[in-house]
Amino acid sequence: MNRRSLERVFIAVAIICVAAIPVVHAEPSFFQARVAPIFDRHCVGCHGPEKHKAGLWLDSFEHVLRGAESGEVIKPGEVKASELFRRITLPDTDEEAMPGDGKPRLSADEIKILELWIATGASATKPLSEYPTAPVPPRPKAPAVPLVADWRPRAAEIATLEKTLGIRLAPRSQVPTDGLILRTASAPARCDDAALVALAPVASFIVEAELARSRVTDEGLSALGKFENLRVLDLTHTKVSSAGLAALASLKRLEVLNLTGTQVDDAGAAQLKSLPALRRVWLFESKVTAAPVAPTAGSD
Repeated sequence: MNRRSLERVFIAVAIICVAAIPVVHAEPSFFQARVAPIFDRHCVGCHGPEKHKAGLWLDSFEHVLRGAESGEVIKPGEVKASELFRRITLPDTDEEAMPGDGKPRLSADEIKILELWIATGASATKPLSEYPTAPVPPRPKAPAVPLVADWRPRAAEIATLEKTLGIRLAPRSQVPTDGLILRTASAPARCDDAALVALAPVASFIVEAELARSRVTDEGLSALGKFENLRVLDLTHTKVSSAGLAALASLKRLEVLNLTGTQVDDAGAAQLKSLPALRRVWLFESKVTAAPVAPTAGSD
């Protein structure tokens, strides 16, 4: 056999050997596969790049371990001493419960995943295979019925309103028919009654309005009454009172309402009974002396 023939044989053998080597895919870490998705679903909206309450970011492992302005929220190996775990296991009626503002609470499986992760050292690298008994949360189901029309054809108009009014209209999810969230936390003073009136052309796309500490008054509630697809409304520490609540009677889809720190009293709270979808109300630090809606889980 000549030299060229030998080279061909060696090349063929090498190809066969390489092809026979099994492909080994890197195993994801438990944090990456189970923990981070929980933070993405429940926490990053209030503790991430767009909005970071109390200086807490939960959009990366490094940020989670860094903690908040008040200190660390995770103590590796110490579940009960971890502030984040304490907050997610508080009852709905507690002001410190997380997630707050009427957002969906973590499921039992999600809480168990975070408990396992913290108890075993809150590692960024431990592989998923080291947690064979960890729950596998089901994938969130897409809504069977769209919450709103697709907002994307109006994207340019929405962007102009954001720039003009100094507010944010953020997509609720990657599904364009899930609607938009009106956010004012970065500069609540920019949002007033006139801003809500100006949003009328795109009001049907807004499903959540985060108006805490904004300059909205009873007059602004008249404009909010036309946000026909509104599901969640946060008016914490605004100047709204019972006199303006009648304007919300048209919000047939409103499920969650936060009136903490407002001037709403018993007479105003009684009006909330007319809202057919309302299931959760917060009235801490208001003038309400009696439970406004019964039975409503989470009402205070």
